Amino acid sequence: MDKKGEFEVKVKRTRRYLQEKGLDGVYLKRRCNFTWITCGGDNRIVDHSEDGWSGVLITKKKAVLITDNTEMPRIVDEEIKGLPLKTCEYTWYKAELQDSIAKVCGSNNIACDIEIPGLKRLQQDFDRIQYQLTEPELDRFRDLGRLTSKVFTKIGGGIEPGMTELDVAAMISYELIRLNIKPHLILAAADRRISDYRHPIPTMHKISNYVMYVTVAVKWGLNLSITRFVHFGEPSAELKKKHNAIVNIDARLIHNTRPGSKITDIFRQHRENFAQYGYPDEWKNLHQGGSASYRIRDVKATPDTPASEVVLENQAYAWNPSIAGIKSEDTILVLKDKNEIISEDTGWPLVEVDVDGKKIKRPDILIK
Repeated sequence: MDKKGEFEVKVKRTRRYLQEKGLDGVYLKRRCNFTWITCGGDNRIVDHSEDGWSGVLITKKKAVLITDNTEMPRIVDEEIKGLPLKTCEYTWYKAELQDSIAKVCGSNNIACDIEIPGLKRLQQDFDRIQYQLTEPELDRFRDLGRLTSKVFTKIGGGIEPGMTELDVAAMISYELIRLNIKPHLILAAADRRISDYRHPIPTMHKISNYVMYVTVAVKWGLNLSITRFVHFGEPSAELKKKHNAIVNIDARLIHNTRPGSKITDIFRQHRENFAQYGYPDEWKNLHQGGSASYRIRDVKATPDTPASEVVLENQAYAWNPSIAGIKSEDTILVLKDKNEIISEDTGWPLVEVDVDGKKIKRPDILIK
């Protein structure tokens, strides 16, 4: 499937959504939705904003890029090349977006993923049509996983005692950005801060014996999560015990994430696995992850996740179970015949966990 074929699949999904909701069109301007419909295009200017500066209007018969005269040249040249999109341009200094949308559609019965006066707000259930990834999206996700995991292996080799957590964060940012990968999230913690905080924002705290580093890496709009640990000298018996527990718990999560499985059933077994390994309440201290694609998490698994939420074929998941001082996190693709861990790098030390006769590799602590 080429880029045009991928686009046509997504337009068909969108038009089915229009029919189900009784709409004449949807306007997609949020970065996650724009990137999805344009097969990896980027409409951002301001990094820390969910809204982009260009949008795509899908109607029952049309697919049109709508943007201002400032953005039109770059978007056409660099972001939508090869896509069968018509264009509609308005001037940046006039409030013409709403009029342009209505004019192209010929109706005000339009749902928008941003707030536009006089038009409907797109419901959150639109996200669901993005969950099952096309073959090109699966390949892009694999490329992102390969690149990011190699970066994390390289960083692990370069971390030394005396560095600060911010030094590690800077390494992550530099190595990813130079590959045109955006670090949407960076966490880093050294020594006791790993146990004290589940979401440790990097500080000037210096590394002594132990460091955790985390990112959500974004490219082509896809969100890939990964966590790694480096220890200087032999880890304590307590840390080894926790690590053995968490990789077994995580491996079972990965094993149970199969097409058709209910998230509620997976999570129920997950809680039992925490108890089995001697840490019955640790799951309460951090969200455990869930499905992921054009958002960091599409659906977070909780005890109250609706029973209607099931694992889909060709869906991505990023689980992140943790025990104070240790965590296990990678991104997987749930395929018809197997689960593929796409953020695994053979250059990183791995441990094999046997789950019902299947060997699942999980990252070990890198000991230096």
